[in-house]
Amino acid sequence: MGTEKCPFCGQEIDAEATRCFFCGARLDEESVEKQLYMQEDRRLIRRVGNPLVLKVVVVLILIYVVLFHGEPAGKRSPAVIGPPEGSAVRLNARVSFAGAQFIISNNDSFDWENVKLEITSGVPGEPFGLGVPKISAGQTYAVEAAEFRRKDGTRFDPVSTRPQKLWIRCDTPEKENGSYVAGWK
Repeated sequence: MGTEKCPFCGQEIDAEATRCFFCGARLDEESVEKQLYMQEDRRLIRRVGNPLVLKVVVVLILIYVVLFHGEPAGKRSPAVIGPPEGSAVRLNARVSFAGAQFIISNNDSFDWENVKLEITSGVPGEPFGLGVPKISAGQTYAVEAAEFRRKDGTRFDPVSTRPQKLWIRCDTPEKENGSYVAGWK
């Protein structure tokens, strides 16, 4: 009979042994493999640190991003471009694009009536449009990007196309034209 080293404690043991005499580890192939994976996991946890501390740090970072940067991860905030020429009222709006959904907030103290939303995408052709009867003051309106259509019925596809601009046009209570343009790079 020969001897070999225990893969766990390094002591010389009988080559035919099914358990280590010194550390008690099972030595069949499946157990050895499982034990080695568990040891590697423990080493990684020690290197990274306490998992609870790591989770707390991640949560704190996410809270910081949401509070001080205004948008959760995954949302794209637009650059406000300004009202188009000839517009009487610049709307106080906030627009974000979260992958397949636009989130539009009416931050004005008045309702937007007969709202027309348009997306330009850099793809040749007319813009994609959507009509909304009213967005009330203080209301946040969420709309799926695929709801926007061209006159020929083609829907906006947020998977293959990125929006470049979102135009908001509406009537104000004073019957003036209101507008807002958001743009993404």
